[in-house]
Order: sequence, then C-alpha cells, then structure tokens
Amino acid sequence: MADYGDLVDSDNEEEVDDLEENAEDLFSYFEPPFYYPICIGYLLAQRYRIVHKLGHGGFSTVWMALDIVTKKDVAVKVTIPARDATDHESTMHNEIRQRVQDTSKLLLSSETFSLPGPNGHHRVLVFPLRGPNLHSCFASMSMANRMSAAKQVLQALKCLHDANIVHRDLNDKNIVCGIVPLDDYDIKMKYQYLGRPRKMAFQTPAGMLGELVRPVVVPPSLLTQSVYLSDFGLAINAGTSVNYKPQSPSAWCAPERLHNVDPSAAGDMWSYMVIFTELYLGSLPWSIYGDAVRSIVKVLGPLPQTWYGQYHQPGGRDVSWYDPSRQPEFTLEEMIKNARPDVSPTERTHVLSFMLKGFSYDPQDRMTAAQLLDNASFQAVMGVYGA
Repeated sequence: MADYGDLVDSDNEEEVDDLEENAEDLFSYFEPPFYYPICIGYLLAQRYRIVHKLGHGGFSTVWMALDIVTKKDVAVKVTIPARDATDHESTMHNEIRQRVQDTSKLLLSSETFSLPGPNGHHRVLVFPLRGPNLHSCFASMSMANRMSAAKQVLQALKCLHDANIVHRDLNDKNIVCGIVPLDDYDIKMKYQYLGRPRKMAFQTPAGMLGELVRPVVVPPSLLTQSVYLSDFGLAINAGTSVNYKPQSPSAWCAPERLHNVDPSAAGDMWSYMVIFTELYLGSLPWSIYGDAVRSIVKVLGPLPQTWYGQYHQPGGRDVSWYDPSRQPEFTLEEMIKNARPDVSPTERTHVLSFMLKGFSYDPQDRMTAAQLLDNASFQAVMGVYGA
C-alpha cells in the first residue's frame, strides 16, 4: 500500500499551528500569487512522483519527487502562473550551460514543463535533489565547513562572472547544501530520515485538490560538505539595465543599487561579502529588519555625497547618511574582534583587509571574485580552516 504521509489532527491546535507556521500561506492557493495545488503521491508529467515537500518561496513551491524513469530523487519547482510566454529562468539556465565553463557548483534544471491551472500555466523546473539552504543550516556547521562553503560560493560566482552573467539575487537562501543520495532507499526509510509528511488537505474553488505540507527537516548527518549556487530567475547579462534596481532582502543589497545603479558583478560581490561575514562571524553585519542603509552607515560611515538625491525611496532617505563628518558607530574591526575573540590578531587583520574591500561603497574598488580568490589574506584565512 502506498504511503502518502499523515493528515494533521484538525482538532489538535498545536499540530495545526506548527503546520501553518512552517508551510506557505494556505490563502496563496485561493488568491494571488496562486500556487499550484499539489498532493503527496501525485505523478507530474507521467514521470515525477511527489514524495515530500522541500519548501516554498514567493514565486513557487518546491517538492521532493522520485523520477520513475531514472529511479533518482529530484526536486521539482512549481512556479506561480506565468505572466508571459518567455520563461526567463529556463532561458538563463540554458545560457549558463552554454557559456559557463564549470557548472558543477551551479544548481541548474534538467527539464522543464508546464501544468495548466485555472489562473494560467504553471512552469515546472526539475533539479537534482539538494539539501536545505545555507540560511537554515549554517549555524550547525563547523567553522571549517563554513569557510569551505564560503570558498565554494566564491568559486561558483567567479565561474558565473567569467561568463559575464550577474546573479543579482545572491543571499543565504539561494545557496543550498549537498545531501547524501537516498535513491537506494524505499519510501519508508526515506521518511525515517526526513520525517513523515504532515499535511492538511484542501480544495480550490475550481475543484483542484491540494495539500499544505510541512517541509522536510534534513538531519545534519545527511548533509555533505558541498554547497551550490541556485535561483537564477533574476540573473542577467552584465551591462543589462533593469527597471527595478534594488535587491530584496535589502541586507544583502549593494548600496549603489538603492541609488539608481543597475545590478553588476560588483553588486554580487557586496552580497557575497555579506554572506562571508555571516559565515565567519555567525551573524549578519547589519540587521535584516528595517532600512538596511541606516544600519550600513552605522558600521561603514557616510555614503558618497554624489549619491544624495538618488535613493530609491526619496521620502525615506536620511540627510545624515551623506554627511562626510559622520563617523561609524561600530566599526567592522570592532565587530570582528567582538564576534571572534577566539582568533589571532593576525587572522583578524587578514579578514578585515578583504572585508573592507568587499564593502567599499565604490563598486570599482571592490575586488572581483577572481581577485578575492587570489588575495593573499583570503588564502591565509582559508588555509587556517583547511578550505
């Protein structure tokens, strides 16, 4: 008999609250953005049997499935209804495959197809199965594994930039960890490792059945030391101008992008340095909540005066951000010293030297991915942790 998980007890308030807290908003199946209803056990495209839920984003839900042809586990990303006939993400995946020399650290789709729905067609992208994102698991990683991850992300970014492609959306949720293959296990054993699907059934006004499913929790014992750069839905060719220039969440956004400057490889490098800081210090350099620029100025000092008047929310800017007499309230040097009292002054000096370069307000002063990989201080820090 097939095993499709367990329905939560609707009378058990704790179970229902846990499901609703960890799954996507149920109303998103009934109103925009209109997720596509999926049930555990569904067979998509007569090939991909839904096994479990992996997660969701603002534009898609992501499911673990068994490819019944290859007998391999895969991840299927089911997007909200397509707005136009052009599938930018799939197109960019093809561009990357053609132009990037080494794609081993880039998570690219192996197939795409579409599912018809009452609100339009939903594109489905099929990927190799990977583990959770860096955001959800880096806290349990050793420093050696964190620095290995930092180096791998930088190498992946270099490959992308060498092909003149800008990621444009780099953050800790768009980096995923490797997972030990579970292909040889039956469904019972997979559920022992990943937890049984806890779910709640629903039906849309159009009569489509779906399930709200609590995502898997991958145990650390199943994670490998590999990480992969993913989510190329906003990637562009270098030099492309875009209508909306900021990046969300703003904590990872290069400040020039908040001042009417297009995304660039240098902007990606700012985002990378935020990720490195999170991995090295254990926390972000500034708050993810509220206005990121306000927090950035407290750490790095005033923004260039030439940016004044260019802030993307004219009513939200603060004149003091651009005051050349303003001093940082809490410097990067102090931040490193307080967060890592366990390391030597020499190591802290190395880290500070390339972090200052990565957080330069002038994009032209930031090191490229290739330059940072070759940087003596970066190599010295990686060497300390065997990365």
